[in-house]
Amino acid sequence: MAVSLTISKIQNPPTQVNDALAGGGSGLTFGQVVNGAYAPIILKSANTGYQPVYISHDATIDPITEVKTYIAQYSQAYGGAKSAALDFAELITKGQNDSEVSSNNSDGLSGGLRIEHAGQSIAGLGMSAFLPSRAQVKIYGNNGTDGIDLASAFDLHVDACGYNNAGVWSDASAPVTGKIGKSSDTVLGNMAWVGLRFYLEQLAADGGIMQWDWITSFAYTA
Repeated sequence: MAVSLTISKIQNPPTQVNDALAGGGSGLTFGQVVNGAYAPIILKSANTGYQPVYISHDATIDPITEVKTYIAQYSQAYGGAKSAALDFAELITKGQNDSEVSSNNSDGLSGGLRIEHAGQSIAGLGMSAFLPSRAQVKIYGNNGTDGIDLASAFDLHVDACGYNNAGVWSDASAPVTGKIGKSSDTVLGNMAWVGLRFYLEQLAADGGIMQWDWITSFAYTA
């Protein structure tokens, strides 16, 4: 049985992301980011603003397992300022050079892509949201090796797992790392809710559009 994954910007109904991207592709855009900040942003001093992403699937018998995320070189028609290969290498470098200290780029040294696995609790975390010292937060390209391919992909953290009941969210009652349950599963949860942010260091010299792939992988055995 084939299982389809849905990556959505909205909780209900989950709808595959389809933002128009430079070059003619479709997916997810973070919008514009300025030096020393992050995107999407509401208020830097309050550490608010992020892109919610909801991960779900259409399996009705068994859960999907080994759910992981990682970045890769952009695979659609490139429309950025440099090249797909250079953008991917730069994204890894930004993550590797991130100071890993600030949640809102207050030091101006944060760069690259972060994922926050706190689900519906993200908004209530205040200055702790997207803080790299927390287990729920990962930086793609950290150490130059983390989250940059399937072998180094980040496992879906249990705090991201919940139950979407026609738009009403409840945390899963007994979530398991890397699992999203079938449509009626309140124990494992039937959806994951993560947050994404792109950070730009204060001294970044190059402007223009960057593009990369953000990949969610999983296994399914009926």
